[in-house]
Amino acid sequence: MSDFTTRLQKLEEQTDKTLGSLEQDEQWAEALAVYRGAGAEIDALDIPKSDAAYTNARRLRAYLYLREANALRALGRPAEAEPLGHLELDAALASGDSLSIARAMFSLGATCLSNGEVERGLKFLDDSRPMFEHQDDFDHRQGLGWWHLIQADISNGGLARGEPQYALGQANKALEILRPLENWPGVARAHAARAKAYERLGEGEAARVARTAQKMAEEMLRRRGHEHHHHDH
Repeated sequence: MSDFTTRLQKLEEQTDKTLGSLEQDEQWAEALAVYRGAGAEIDALDIPKSDAAYTNARRLRAYLYLREANALRALGRPAEAEPLGHLELDAALASGDSLSIARAMFSLGATCLSNGEVERGLKFLDDSRPMFEHQDDFDHRQGLGWWHLIQADISNGGLARGEPQYALGQANKALEILRPLENWPGVARAHAARAKAYERLGEGEAARVARTAQKMAEEMLRRRGHEHHHHDH
């Protein structure tokens, strides 16, 4: 195993640890610093294209850009996230990894929406969907679940595809996918989207039930937050 490979492995472990602790506790500024530091380390390694570790380095670099952009959106700084989205997509394409490319397109779409570029954001999101459907493993399914979730949020937020029935359908699809994966952040957000859609439909009772389900999922997240990593949001 080359030195590059060992170094990359350590950086990936560090990234996952940060995701499982700092992000779970919503310590976004601290998480951002870790991701930026790890990204700078990969850049400093300057792995040549001919090296076997090159594609893996590009995959991890894309993932760090994704986490960095996500943290910036969470901190209310989406304008800073947009250039990272393009860098992420470049790195993902260089890695040739289908999941990285799908996530990059999804992330860039979410950033465009946060910046008010609705048409562009929807286009990136629409293009990412078939790539998540391309394989049926855990990460691709999780990505597809979050794809349905963001569609529900877009609809509930009145950005596009605004009918409450559409939002409800998308949130239910997200739930079908994410609940078996025990992706509690996604499950909680899916219930929140369902509650919002029911409120828009004037169905107060159903909305209250959905809010209760959301609280239960959030409780699961608190209890098991440090066991399950969550990505893509």
